[in-house]
Amino acid sequence: MTTMQQTDRRTYEESLPEKLLAETAVRVELPPSWHQRAVQRYEAVREYIERPNSPLHDRVERFYPQGSMAIGATIRTRKRETGYDIDIVAELRLPIQESPETVLDLLHRAIKGDPGSRYHGKVERQTRCVTVHYEDGMHLDVTPAILQDADDPRRSWIFHAKPGKPREHHSRLTVNSYAFAEWFKERTPIDLDFAESYRRRAVAHDQLVHLADADADPVPGHSSDNGGKSATVVALQLLKRNRNVLYRTRHGQRMPPSVLLSCIAGRTTGAGSSIGAALEAISGALLEELSAADRAGELIDVRNPRCEADRFADRWPENFAAQRQYLDDLRIFRQKLARLLTESSLADKAEVLQELFGEAPARSVTQDYADELGAAVTQGTRGIGRAGRILAGAGAAAGTRAGSASSPRDHTFFGGDWR
Repeated sequence: MTTMQQTDRRTYEESLPEKLLAETAVRVELPPSWHQRAVQRYEAVREYIERPNSPLHDRVERFYPQGSMAIGATIRTRKRETGYDIDIVAELRLPIQESPETVLDLLHRAIKGDPGSRYHGKVERQTRCVTVHYEDGMHLDVTPAILQDADDPRRSWIFHAKPGKPREHHSRLTVNSYAFAEWFKERTPIDLDFAESYRRRAVAHDQLVHLADADADPVPGHSSDNGGKSATVVALQLLKRNRNVLYRTRHGQRMPPSVLLSCIAGRTTGAGSSIGAALEAISGALLEELSAADRAGELIDVRNPRCEADRFADRWPENFAAQRQYLDDLRIFRQKLARLLTESSLADKAEVLQELFGEAPARSVTQDYADELGAAVTQGTRGIGRAGRILAGAGAAAGTRAGSASSPRDHTFFGGDWR
């Protein structure tokens, strides 16, 4: 379980860049209602695979989430603004010598079922997993695995067998995504003040847009009802979003895997309790590790800290051109982040947000902020703290903290120097 760091209970102060980053993250992450939908589908697929006439009946040892879903960092997919990819491991009770093709095909048949059945026509056999496609854009990727050693729980084989490729190109890989998720959560403790502020945002935005079985590890609860999340996790979501925006038009190119970004984020200690500080720290660590590999004439090699044989960079970067492209991306990201965090106008910040995270969330965030600011000015409830900080509950804070808020200045919204 992720630990929490107790902080002093005080009026929460939030800079404008921090507010904009948090609001952007809320708009690209998996909202509470979609999270509940994912949980229901996770359970439905698990039960369906184990149905009496399934080729995997009585052969599913365990079902558990992996990747972003396991660490609370799921965001919208790379190719579209709606929909999410949910990653699941199906640990199967099969002979360890089964071929990669056999294991993947068996899972595919188990989920696909007969014509007219629940998932028939909605299932796709991939190179390492089986994907269930839903009409609302959600994808459920189920990766078959076979446990390697009962004394080393969740260290497993997964299987690589691209449809149509000859068997000599098939392989099996050692992974332990379960242990990695536990390691990551241990490394990213929750700050209570930050977590509560972010939780309120996630719930508020979701309300607006929504007006003898095998053992199963439950999908972790959404941050809005499960203790919140750390600034590191939110920063990781934004880095992934930036990567997705960049690679959306780079057709045919693999992008840096989320698990690699997650590992380096987890290794980045002292990332701070703000999203901006965490983004600076994690992007800096990524830049440093990629640069070191490039200077040494090597492709980056990142391993699971709980399973040395589990390589997170086995398919990316394919070559030095791919590695250097993302190096350039990170340098530009850090330059633009610095612009966002400095004393620039709201219009400037809106432009940077759009460049970093895409037009849709950036426009939504800045328009909502302008509307909120306009209402606050009209009602006389706006409070500005030191260094341009905006105080949550500003009306109350201004009345109870002498000298903590200045007199409101004239605003010019998108056109002037309002910060």
